[in-house]
Amino acid sequence: MKVAKVRVLYNFEGEPGNGELTIYEDDILDVIRQDVGDGWWEGQNPNGQRGLFPEAYVEVVKTPPPPSFSPPPVPQISEPVPVQSISTAPPPERTESFDDWDEEWDEESSYSQESTQEYGLNGQGNFGLNAPNRDLRKNSADIKTGTVRKNYSRFSVFSKSGGEAYLMGNVSKKSLSPAGSVTIIETDEGPQWEPDTNPFQAQIRNPKKESKLKGIKSFICYQITPTNTGIQVSRRYKHFDWLYERLVDKFITICIPALPDKQVTGRYEDTFIEKRMEQLQRWLTRMTNHPVISRSEVFQHFVTCTDEKLWKVGKRKAEKGEFAGAAFFSLVQTPQKPLELNHVEAHHDSFHKFVKSMDESLKHVILAVHDHSKKHIGPFKREYNKLGASFTSLANSFELDNGLHPDVTVEESQKLTKAIQHTGKTYTEIGDLYANQPREDLYPLEDSMREYTGMLACFPDMISFHKHTLSTEREYQKSQEDGKIDGLDAEQVRRRADVISYSMMAEMNHFHQERVKDYKDMMQKYLQEQIKFYETITNKLQENLAMYGDINT
Repeated sequence: MKVAKVRVLYNFEGEPGNGELTIYEDDILDVIRQDVGDGWWEGQNPNGQRGLFPEAYVEVVKTPPPPSFSPPPVPQISEPVPVQSISTAPPPERTESFDDWDEEWDEESSYSQESTQEYGLNGQGNFGLNAPNRDLRKNSADIKTGTVRKNYSRFSVFSKSGGEAYLMGNVSKKSLSPAGSVTIIETDEGPQWEPDTNPFQAQIRNPKKESKLKGIKSFICYQITPTNTGIQVSRRYKHFDWLYERLVDKFITICIPALPDKQVTGRYEDTFIEKRMEQLQRWLTRMTNHPVISRSEVFQHFVTCTDEKLWKVGKRKAEKGEFAGAAFFSLVQTPQKPLELNHVEAHHDSFHKFVKSMDESLKHVILAVHDHSKKHIGPFKREYNKLGASFTSLANSFELDNGLHPDVTVEESQKLTKAIQHTGKTYTEIGDLYANQPREDLYPLEDSMREYTGMLACFPDMISFHKHTLSTEREYQKSQEDGKIDGLDAEQVRRRADVISYSMMAEMNHFHQERVKDYKDMMQKYLQEQIKFYETITNKLQENLAMYGDINT
């Protein structure tokens, strides 16, 4: 069916250089093409801009048919349809095989030029894309972004993840085993996840372009090597995406930042592959640094499994969703000390304010750093090059000196000319230094800051879940005081609420520990590179200054 207009459901930040169109919620778009690729359409926004956008981010605007005259129906008396006769059977379940999953959308894959020409796509193909995944964590509400997660209401976040069922004790405890348990310990800094006694890192190296279906479909594979095994595994972007979904489903009070955005074109360019590998490495390091994530069965499966059959078995097991969502708290072992509700609520509100303030501050820092980088590449370089060119022009004029002046020797005049020429060269080089400097300090700083905006975007849902937990606990506490419920029931709800609160506070403390360490490192590296930069400029200027000291006047 040909679609004329669609309404945008989710914000999507497109990459103009890749032909993507930035769209905003509730915009009405004119659809130009629906055959661009599996999951991508081409359209035009209200401002007349054209580009590609994800099909799954929009809904069709239905145009009502024109009214037509028809005679009024003749009223007829009929027996009401019994309720029992209406089928309420659920639709048949779709069984998914590994091969089906293997063909799901994957931004790193594309089809060959020969296969795309068959469909008249001028060699561009469908960019290797199927339906975009929009079930990702939503960034700050004030930022237009293309990486979003379903926007549930507060109650929905709590209920859909099984929070109420857990608090009421309706979570099955079968298959519980000490092997899968997670421990929270009490420290002087508050509750913390039990440290991993065997920490490890995982390095991503040697991205390779591979293909299947006799070369029809191509993709990039990244080689991952955990330090604790030394055994290399090969993973595609879709495997990272699968892992992300499993972690988000399982750990609702642990910060799982979103993966880097998908790419429509240019996926095989060296610069993009290098940048993508850097982003995936940053994400993977964040996961290995978490004492719960790094030891989880699904994460260990991702970084260690090399056998295809075992991979399928582990994948199916992970997708069963055992102890996912609020059921995960059944595995959490906490200190026996009961938490004081007023203290927990104060801690919760304080962290909520901190997250909002840090998120707002990061926006300003990122904008300032980004603008400063642009000045380095543009105005700063241009002005220093202009200054260098003016000094060079002056030196060229001095070269016209014929030496007919008794008080100054030709040799000293030539020294002056060379010194001024070197001044022009020095300022031109300084301009080039300014243009190249952002990749040494400003770009890494901005990337680190942006990583934290992604992490902060995880907390609104977590905070909402915890707030509803505290509200439920207080309701039961009041009902017990009013004599409406048994004291034992209220105590059991309180104990389960404490497990959630302990988990939330442990994650808050982990975030602060990582933040202090990360910001110390990133600011040290930034200032060290700044010092090296200005020392290089100073040395160049001092070298040039010495040339004028050699001139005898």
